[in-house]
Amino acid sequence: MTHKLIKTDNYLLVVDDNKGIEENMWTVKDGKVREVSYLGQDNGYAIIAHLPLNGSPILEGVDLLPPIEDDVKKLAEIHWGNVHRSGVLGFIEGYNKAREKYKYTEEDVRKAITMARDLEDWQDLVWEYEYDDIIQSLHQYPTEFECEMETVPHPPPSRGFSVVPKTITTAQGIQWVGKYK
Repeated sequence: MTHKLIKTDNYLLVVDDNKGIEENMWTVKDGKVREVSYLGQDNGYAIIAHLPLNGSPILEGVDLLPPIEDDVKKLAEIHWGNVHRSGVLGFIEGYNKAREKYKYTEEDVRKAITMARDLEDWQDLVWEYEYDDIIQSLHQYPTEFECEMETVPHPPPSRGFSVVPKTITTAQGIQWVGKYK
């Protein structure tokens, strides 16, 4: 199942807008993540999985998303196989150099230009946006997470099954299995 990701300053989030809000549940509203202390207020959307960014703390009781990593060794093996060891090493070196040299895509540059052009006066750039804000906005994060699903039986005396995200247990907590898109 594919879930849209919401990016805040400190988290990538999967939310469920159909899940009822309860006390001590983590929610997001207007880009702000908070724990619900009491009901009856507009608490936003329930967070069902997350990935901390920028050294942010883990949200206790909320499933984790796997770390975002480019597994260049895996990519090299896909393209070269294990047969050509020198080809794998060359691929890894070239991949890493390309990431350094071509950090941003054409679409990223267009986004930065649009942000700057939307200002009435280029001098407003200093006041409206910090240069770092524009550059940070170009940092690429995935927009979706495709989680593997598994069928689990309902506990007795109930009968039937539910389809739920497949998870593993890590030292940090329960983590979904899947891939970023």
